[in-house]
Parts: sequence; C-alpha cells; structure tokens
Amino acid sequence: MTPRRALVMVMLAWCCASASPQAPARSAPAKGAKMTPSAYPNVHARLRLTQHTPGDPERHNEIEIWLKDTRFHVRELTGRRLDEVLADATAPRQLGAQPRSVEDMMDRDDSRARAGKATPPLDLYGELRTDGGWVFRPIRDGRERGPIRASKFAPVAEQILARGKDTGLTVGPRSTRLGRATIEYGGVVTVTDHGKQFQNTVTRAIASPYLLLDETRSANNGELGYVREVVLLEEGTVTDADVTAPAQ
Repeated sequence: MTPRRALVMVMLAWCCASASPQAPARSAPAKGAKMTPSAYPNVHARLRLTQHTPGDPERHNEIEIWLKDTRFHVRELTGRRLDEVLADATAPRQLGAQPRSVEDMMDRDDSRARAGKATPPLDLYGELRTDGGWVFRPIRDGRERGPIRASKFAPVAEQILARGKDTGLTVGPRSTRLGRATIEYGGVVTVTDHGKQFQNTVTRAIASPYLLLDETRSANNGELGYVREVVLLEEGTVTDADVTAPAQ
C-alpha cells in the first residue's frame, strides 16, 4: 500500500466513524405527491462554500445564483462536476458530500486541479412550473447542452433561502450582514444518513427570506463541518434573460 493510499484510508475512517445511532427516523412523505412551486424572490447572489474534513485541506467552492418567479440559474465557479455540485447541496448529513472511498478522495484531488484551470463554467437552468431545465457542461472544446429535471437541482439554487431553517433553533443575537438586519439562530439538529441518525450543531444567520450564513459541524467531531455564506446579494436586478437557458 502506498503512503498516499494509507493516509487516505485513515482519513476515511476518521470522517465516517462519527455518531452512534439514535431513535428511528420518521418515514418520508409518499412518493409521487405533487407540489405547487412557490415563487422565488427576484435576487442575484454569490454563495461561498467551505468544507472542513479531518486531515484534508479546507475545500473552497463558489456558486452564483439568479432567482426569479419559478425559475433559477446557477453557475458553478470553481470547477466542480455536475454530480459534485448536487451532492454537496443535498448531502443528508448537511456537511457537503463526504468521501466514502479511496476513489472519492482521488476525485477531490482532480476537482482541486480543475479549479485552478480556466475552463468554461457549468451552468444550470430550471423552471419549476414545468420541471424542465438545462445543464451546460464544460467539455474540451466548449460546452455541451443537456436536459435536467428542475426539481432535482432546485436545492442547489435554494441554498440561499431560509425556508424553515430556524425551526427548532434558539433565537440568538441580532446583527447586520450585507446591510440587512439579521437574526442569528443556533442549536442541535438531527439528520439521517444511510439509516443512521447523527447530530449537528448549527449556527444560522437569517435575514428573511434569505439564509446568509449556515455553519454546520458534526456534534461528535468538530473537525467535520460545512459553511455556506452569502457574500453578495442584489435584489430586483434579475431579468428574464438571466434565468433563460441559451438556445445552444
């Protein structure tokens, strides 16, 4: 076994062996239920993402988000693939996508290498009313266009929204962020991953309807963490062109 592979195996054991099982999770809503999309605010934002993993350098990513009515547009600015963008936004433990194999760790090295290169951006467009959308992936000589389901990728765009993010948390101090009156909330939340329950400690700064800061750490391993921070927020500036996919 090479020294690199041995180190990776130690890091994986540290990352994945955190909490003990707790009470059984509640059953999920029945599949197939129709949902009526609620309108987005008209807003343009930039979101900075920082992942903390034991024994690994901090992982930094950024996305740009445009929201208007029931449409969204997301641009990945730091070289992640489509699957990486979605996995970080929807990871059940709310700590970004955690590596579960040696191959995952190697993929992270590749992602860091891509982040340092000048490549066309990855763009996502979605319309919740029709559940239609498009992804534009960077390829060797430009970008390729492909269809996506808007509902599957909407969580990526909705990371800046505060919908229900204060539920069960303790109200903390008031402050100002990005020129907005903000309330800080904190506490412990229980999440479920692969049938096991884990606890996270969270700090969230909300300037309704926006979630300006979401700092999450494993309650059993403080070195496991994920931070979402809005660093730019502009309201009323998004046009139809910003959330409409190009023809090609």
